[in-house]
Amino acid sequence: MLRSRLFTAAVAIPLLAWLFFLAPAWIFNGVVLFATWVALREFSLMALSSVPGAATLTTLGGMMIAASMVLVPGGLAGGAALSAGIVACLILTLVATLATARDMGQSVNSAGQVLLGALYGGALLPHLIWIRGLPGGDGPSWVFFVFAVVMAGDVGGYFGGKMLGTRKLWPSVSPNKTVEGSLVSFGSSLVAGILVNSLILHRLGLFETLFVAGVMSVLAQLGDLLESMIKRAYRTKDSGWILPGHGGVLDRTDSLVLPIVFVYYYAILVTG
Repeated sequence: MLRSRLFTAAVAIPLLAWLFFLAPAWIFNGVVLFATWVALREFSLMALSSVPGAATLTTLGGMMIAASMVLVPGGLAGGAALSAGIVACLILTLVATLATARDMGQSVNSAGQVLLGALYGGALLPHLIWIRGLPGGDGPSWVFFVFAVVMAGDVGGYFGGKMLGTRKLWPSVSPNKTVEGSLVSFGSSLVAGILVNSLILHRLGLFETLFVAGVMSVLAQLGDLLESMIKRAYRTKDSGWILPGHGGVLDRTDSLVLPIVFVYYYAILVTG
């Protein structure tokens, strides 16, 4: 598995750097939307495969939200577009719930899972598009900052847990994660944040970098635990198979989605 992880990383990192800094907006947006669609399908097939039509409804609702974020830029207008997408998804889910109801309790439960999947899969990851389009021209550097901090934390947590881990962090949710691995992950994210800000981003002071990278690390680890909880609830080991050694898109973006949202709003509200 380690060899597969290293091979995937060796191929992905140069492609990601090109995608962040050099790719036209339509290619970047298209890749994000494709990843969003795959993530929605993975969640749907993992959680709702036994409910007729629910997987399609989840994917459609989530893509409506994602598309609303692409069609209108970020900021207040983008927030309005996101709200419209969420409302449309909610209405679609309610109508479908009423139209297909046989067992009311099961229908309401399925509707809640559809909304969870549509919001989790459709509303979070597309914030990457808003980050890359931040005013001032440093959006690509912010995207690189997010990925570098989160990926450094993932790598640090993996090897830190392997070499030093003894105390379980939350065994009922993720049996393999350890306190030591979590601490190494946190430290690795701080180091990556300092390096990337100094070499590429140039927007944050030292203490601000430590704060932002630290919050990102905590959110990344929470996101990882959240996805582990979802997979455990549905008795699934990996959400998919698209990335060798890494599982599915949900498995690879679980630690990214919460930091992505945090960094976008931090960048527009605090750093201007």
